[in-house]
Amino acid sequence: MRSGIVTRRPRLRLLPTDPLGSLAELVLRFPVRTLLLTGCALLVAAVAAVGVAGNLYHGGTTAPGAESARAERALSTSLRSGSPTVTLVATVRGGGSVDGPAAARAGARLAERARGLPKVVEVRSYWTGRPATLRGRDGRSALVLLRVASSEATAHRDVEPLLPRLTGRHGALDVAATGPTPVGLAIERQSRQDLHRTELLAAPLTAAVLVVVFGGVVAAGLALLVGVCAVVGAAAFLGGLSHLTTVSVIALNLTTALGFALAVDFSLFMLARYREERDRFREERDPGEAVHRALVATVCSTGRTVVCSALTVIGSLAALLVFPLDMLRSVAYGGIAVVALSALLAITALPAALLLLGARIDALSVRRRRPWAAPDGGRWYRLAYGVMRRPAAVVLVLGAVLTALVLPFAGARFGTFDDRALPAGSATRQATDTVRRDFDHHALSPVQVALPGLDARADAVALDGYARRLARLEHVTRVETATGTYREGRRVAAAGPGHGYASPAGVWAAVVTGVGPETAEGASVVRAVRAVSSPVPALVGGTQAWLADLGDTIRAGVVPALSLIAVVTLLLLGWCTRSVVLPLKALVLNVLSLSATFGVMVLVFQEGRLSGLLGGFTVTGVTDTVVPVLVLCVAFGLSMDYEVLLLSRTVEEHDAGASTRQAVARAVQRTAGLFTASALVVIVVMSALAASGLLLLKVVGVGLAVAVFVDATVIRLLLAPALMALLGRANWWAPALRPAAQSLVPVKR
Repeated sequence: MRSGIVTRRPRLRLLPTDPLGSLAELVLRFPVRTLLLTGCALLVAAVAAVGVAGNLYHGGTTAPGAESARAERALSTSLRSGSPTVTLVATVRGGGSVDGPAAARAGARLAERARGLPKVVEVRSYWTGRPATLRGRDGRSALVLLRVASSEATAHRDVEPLLPRLTGRHGALDVAATGPTPVGLAIERQSRQDLHRTELLAAPLTAAVLVVVFGGVVAAGLALLVGVCAVVGAAAFLGGLSHLTTVSVIALNLTTALGFALAVDFSLFMLARYREERDRFREERDPGEAVHRALVATVCSTGRTVVCSALTVIGSLAALLVFPLDMLRSVAYGGIAVVALSALLAITALPAALLLLGARIDALSVRRRRPWAAPDGGRWYRLAYGVMRRPAAVVLVLGAVLTALVLPFAGARFGTFDDRALPAGSATRQATDTVRRDFDHHALSPVQVALPGLDARADAVALDGYARRLARLEHVTRVETATGTYREGRRVAAAGPGHGYASPAGVWAAVVTGVGPETAEGASVVRAVRAVSSPVPALVGGTQAWLADLGDTIRAGVVPALSLIAVVTLLLLGWCTRSVVLPLKALVLNVLSLSATFGVMVLVFQEGRLSGLLGGFTVTGVTDTVVPVLVLCVAFGLSMDYEVLLLSRTVEEHDAGASTRQAVARAVQRTAGLFTASALVVIVVMSALAASGLLLLKVVGVGLAVAVFVDATVIRLLLAPALMALLGRANWWAPALRPAAQSLVPVKR
C-alpha cells in the first residue's frame, strides 16, 4: 500500500452464469476450429463481396409517398412532361457559332440519335425551332434536353448506357452531359474511386500507426486482419441486401472506414488487457495455463466492455432506421453489420489466435514493453488528479470553449450539395458550370406544379388566376403554363404553339425562381407554392420540392431518433456501470461534444474556413441536410466506445475498493493511452475519407475525425474526470440495480 491507496488488484474467477466466460472456454478449447471456421466464412464473404459496388447506387434521399415523388410520377406518366432528366451541353469546337452550318448539322444529328435511344420519351433541341433559352450567351454553346422514362431507383441504370452514345465528339460539337441523373452518376463513380483511394491510403497509414501503438508487427497485423475480416463480411452483407432492397453506395465507403476504426479499437482494447492479465498470471508454473487464464479473464472483463460498446454503437446506428430514406438506412445496415462482426471477431477469433501465438504475439517488436505495474502513478494518473483538484474551474473553462464551438451551428443554412460536390476537374461539373454561367440555369430547374384533371380550355380562367397568385410569391421571377407567361402577378405573354404544358390528363406549370434549387430559399418557395389555393389538388415537385420534403422527413425523425439513442445509451451504460448518474453524465458530455463538432463543420464547409488545408473545395454556403444526422449517429457511437472503456474500468476500480477519485485516476491511467491511440487510428482512417474528391465524404470524414479528437482529448481526459470529481459519491447512485449485476463483474477471492 502507498498513501492509503489499495494497490493489490482482485483476480478474476469465471462465474458459471457468465455467458462470456462460457464462450471464452469454448473458443479456447477449440482454437484451431474457431480460426478455420472464421477463415471459411471469410472466403465465402470475399467471393460474395466481389463486384458489390456495382449493385449499389447513389441516391435514396426521397421518402416513399413524398409529394415531390408523386408529382414526378404524375408529370412523367400521365402528363408526359416535366424537367429534363439529362441536359446535353454542346459546344462548337474552334470558337464557331452554334448557328453555323456545321454546328447545325451536328446538332440535328445529335437530337435524332437521342430520339432513337431506349426510354427517351422527349427531346428538346436548340436546333429545332431555335428557342433563345437553349442558346448560350456567347453563341458558342447550345442545349439538348432529354427526358427519360424512369424512377429514382432505375434512373441511373436507364441513363448510364445512353451517355457514352451522346457525349464526346459529334461532328463540329463537343458534347458533355449534366442534369440530376448524370450528376448522380458522376458522384457514384467518384464514390467508387474514393473507396479504392481510401483503402489504399488508409491501409498503410493504419498499419504504420498500429505497429507503433501495438508495439510490434505481429500484434498490429492481427488487429488489421480483424478489421479486414469485418469489412469484407459487411461488404458481402450489403451485396446480398442489395438484391432485396435499394442500397446506397455511400454505405460502402462509411462501412469500410467504420469497420477498420472499430475493429482496431476492439482489438487494441482486448490485446492491451490480455497483456496486462498475462503479466499478472506469470506466477503460474505452466505458461500455457497462464495464457489460458489471462485470455479468459480478458474476455470476461474487456470482452464485456467490447460487447457493451458494440451494442451502444449499434443502438446509435439503428436510429438511422427511423428515417424512411434508403441512404440513411443503408448506412445503418452496413454499420450495424460491421460493428457486430468486429465485436464477434474480437471476442472469438482474436482470443483463439492469441492462444495459438502465445509469446509470439510480441515478435517483431519495435519497442520494449513495460511489465504490468500498479496504476497509482504515471503521467495520465497525475493528469487526472490535477484535473480533479480544481474540477469546477475545469468544467467552466472547457464548457465555455465547447459552447463557443457550438455557436456557428446556430447559423447553419440547410440545403443540399449539388454538382459542386464533385471535383473541379469532373466533366459533369464543368458542363454544369457552363449551364450556370451561359444559360438561364434556374429556368432549367423550376418548381414543377402538376394539376391532374384540369382542362386547360374549360378551366382557363381558374388556371389564369392561379398562375397570377403564384407569380406574386417572393423569389418567383416568372410562371409559365398553358395560359401564358406571368411576372409579378400579371400575364406578360400568351402561350406559344406546342408549349407542352397541357395534355388530356391535366396541366402543369413551371415556377421559375431567382434562387438556387438546392438552397433553403428554394425550399421555402415550395412551401409558399403549396400554400396557394389551386383549382384542383396540386402536386408540387422539382429539386426544390424534393429538398423541402427531405427537410420535413429529417425533422420528423429527429426526435424519435434522438430518443432511441438516449434510451439505448442509458440502458446499456446502466447495465455496464450499474449507475443512473454515470449514463446521464455520459449522454450530456456526448451531446456537448457532438454539438461542438457540428459548429466546426459549419465553420469549415459552409463558411469555407480552412478549405485550403482540405485540398480545396467549392463553398456553396449551405450545410447538407442529411450530413448532421449521419455524423450524429456514427460519431455518437464512436464516442461512446471510449466512454464505455473508461467507465467500465472506473467501475472495476471502484469495486476493488478505491474511492471515486482514485478509481477515476486509475481508470484514466489504464485507458487513456488506449483511447488516445485508438483515436489516432480512427483519425487516420477518417482523414483518408476526408481526402475524397467528393464533398459529402469529405464533410463526413472531417466531422467524424473532429468528433473523435474532441472526445478523446477534451471530454475523456479532462471534462469527464472533472465532472465525476464534482459528483463524488452521487456517481454510484442506483441501489436497485447493483445486486442484479454482481455476477457480471470481477469478484474477490
